Amino acid sequence: MDLIGKYRVVQKLGEGATSAVYRATDPFTGRDVAIKVMFPQALKDSADGAHYRQMFQNEAALAGKLGHPYIVGLYDAVVDDEMSYIVMEYVEGGTLEKYVDPKNLLDEQQIAEIAFKSIRALDFAYSQGLIHRDIKPGNILHKSGTDIKIGDFGAAVAAGTEAAGPRVGSPLYMAPEVLAGAPSSLQSDIYALGMVMYMLLAGRPPYEATSHESLAYQIINHDPEPPSAYRQGVSAPMEDIVKQALAKDPAKRYQTWNEFGKDLSALW
Repeated sequence: MDLIGKYRVVQKLGEGATSAVYRATDPFTGRDVAIKVMFPQALKDSADGAHYRQMFQNEAALAGKLGHPYIVGLYDAVVDDEMSYIVMEYVEGGTLEKYVDPKNLLDEQQIAEIAFKSIRALDFAYSQGLIHRDIKPGNILHKSGTDIKIGDFGAAVAAGTEAAGPRVGSPLYMAPEVLAGAPSSLQSDIYALGMVMYMLLAGRPPYEATSHESLAYQIINHDPEPPSAYRQGVSAPMEDIVKQALAKDPAKRYQTWNEFGKDLSALW
């Protein structure tokens, strides 16, 4: 593929079940961009096509509306039967997934700063009425140091409008009440970011499961071991923050992003 619309393709960055992402150049501005191209067969799939199309349209509709230093910029979107794609800011460095590894862990100070910047971004999105619903290391792009950008708002929903039905998101990062059938909320996004922090601190998930059902049961019923059970040197104040973010009862979690961020900023 040489061109996507007016954009000249430089390289393929990766692909998933429903889309591929390319690095490309905007011929008018000369800047590098990332372009997510939906596979036509995914949108035409009889079972899940409508769901994938809705998520893609959700993300496309946000183009230009979520301007924030810690949110991936969306520049352009095309949704039609021939080719559907979203043009976004190119962030060099990949995602935080590479740091969920005991051999490649960030230090606690870096994790605190990354979480704080994520809070700033998600608080801004919430001020625009949005619940992200799919916060995970793979959706937080890492530039360098503690510079990050929150991406992939395809699963986002307006607060208080989620309909009944299958829940959207990645099971490990879903709050207990969401797995039990409750709608997503500010508190479920807070839980998801708490789980991201846990993973970055411990370098492993808190639960071991061989099926979604087993994982959901553990999340709903079992308290995780603290990150210090898997990594030496995690401070007690950091563990207390993660523990509160991951509370089973939403009422016992942080009630606002600002409250969450205030505790984190006290760490440095």
